[in-house]
Amino acid sequence: MVKKKTRSTNPKPASIRGIAKLTGFSSTTVSLVLNGRAGDYNISDETRDAILAKARELNYQPNIHARNLSSGRSDILGLMVPTLHNRFFGELAETFEALARAEGKLALIHVTRYERAEEDNAIRFFLSQNAECIVVANPMAPEKIAELCEGRDTQQIFIDATAEGLRTVSTDNYAAAFELTRAIIASMARAGHQGSLVFFGGTPDHQVTQLRLKGFRAALDEAGLPFADTQVIWSAFEPEKCYAAVRDYLRANAGVAGMFVNSIIAMEGITRYFPDDPETFRTLHYGVFDISPNLSLLTDLNIIGVRQDSQRIMEAAFDLYKSGQPTEGGTVILVPHEMVYGRAFASQRPGDPVASGAGRD
Repeated sequence: MVKKKTRSTNPKPASIRGIAKLTGFSSTTVSLVLNGRAGDYNISDETRDAILAKARELNYQPNIHARNLSSGRSDILGLMVPTLHNRFFGELAETFEALARAEGKLALIHVTRYERAEEDNAIRFFLSQNAECIVVANPMAPEKIAELCEGRDTQQIFIDATAEGLRTVSTDNYAAAFELTRAIIASMARAGHQGSLVFFGGTPDHQVTQLRLKGFRAALDEAGLPFADTQVIWSAFEPEKCYAAVRDYLRANAGVAGMFVNSIIAMEGITRYFPDDPETFRTLHYGVFDISPNLSLLTDLNIIGVRQDSQRIMEAAFDLYKSGQPTEGGTVILVPHEMVYGRAFASQRPGDPVASGAGRD
């Protein structure tokens, strides 16, 4: 016996043509009302209200792609971040989505995992969607991204990046790293701990890591402390890789007294290794970039940190987008950071904060 096919009970989605048929107005009139252009064409309030009421009744959802084709513009904004595992980037994404929604825009977020090829894929995807603006956070290759967007109407705004001629919003990574390293050195001196101070986390081809490393080296030089390439522990920003890198380094190198931790993800690698060698970790002095509130629970560790203002950074980036100003000549906005001191140092903080750009060559 052949079974008869049953029709789907799911109703077809409401369309402009369907709303026009049910209300008695033309498809053109319905389209203008649903696209917020009733006032431009002197459509009466009574007609507008009747169409909107029917659209709500039918749960009408606009076809974004069709609307983009007809209007020649997009309500899509793109955000590219390297990871959401890092609290800083998660907060950026939350703020971005809220700001986009408040403007009636659709936020698309792409995670690249610090991979250059994935950055290219993200940009090409956003361009294929005719995004109005792409906000790029902490990219590996900002110049390449700008090249991909060349000749397009899509705005580009870079966060946590430095590139000539581009619009950027960032913490002053050099100055913040310089100040953080100073604080670690002061912490070690107060405790009478002598030994090497190492830089942990990041890869040689990561632009922001290089800026922070430069600030780290400048602070060592100011204090008359030596620096060698062996004081850098390279590691991709992945918890397991950070764990393995710090474990192998500390097993092979005695005499480490302090550590500049170049990401909360790198700090996660340290906390994973902590049970293996708790005594060593209790004596070290840590300076953590992008500190997490959870670290305040580690009351027996010597932790100082830099907190970036993710909300102000994204708000400044969004203001640049809304201004629509051209990218020629570039724009650089530096958002102040905050130093965060652990309980052990609450009454023993170093002197005044380092001004932005301090210690530069």
